Amino acid sequence: MSETIASRPLPHRPQTGLLAWEATIGYISAQYSLDAMLTIHAYPAADKTVRWGAAATWGQNGEKVRDLPTLAATLRELWKLVDQHHVIFEHSEALVKRPANYSDNEWLDNDTKIILERVLQVMATLYGQDWLLVLVYQPVESADVRFQARLIAPGDNMKTSGHGPSMRDACRDLYRNAAHHFMARSGKSLDEIL
Repeated sequence: MSETIASRPLPHRPQTGLLAWEATIGYISAQYSLDAMLTIHAYPAADKTVRWGAAATWGQNGEKVRDLPTLAATLRELWKLVDQHHVIFEHSEALVKRPANYSDNEWLDNDTKIILERVLQVMATLYGQDWLLVLVYQPVESADVRFQARLIAPGDNMKTSGHGPSMRDACRDLYRNAAHHFMARSGKSLDEIL
């Protein structure tokens, strides 16, 4: 007589590493602390390249990394620290949500990558070494504000923000909201700046 083993199919792995981070922060928020958030920073380095930093925080817990050369490396290294120092997923079904085992080109979808690169290019072109991009994800009920994006150029007193349900939407909103700053600083249209 053979035994029947009941099993449920495993949930699908998130399509990108960023979506896996969103799922992970959502899991942390639901299981451990409602204030869970992922914060990402992009800023210029002395060699005129972009450097990245990120932090995952919840309750009294948190891990952070900084001064890494790519967003992919930043999100990958942040997960390594979280995974080393904290037990997040208590059930094997949830393990598939982890932001791990994504290749460098799997961390963002193409549309998000394009708008993020556009924002970074304009900031580098117009503000040189004097800018900061901050992206914050929190799994709040109102989808329109789950992602917050802020641009800061201290020397020019420029601060502007955007928000949306995804990083792509928040960056698009930020880009629209910053357009008048960009055009005033450069004296050109956005198409002419790049």
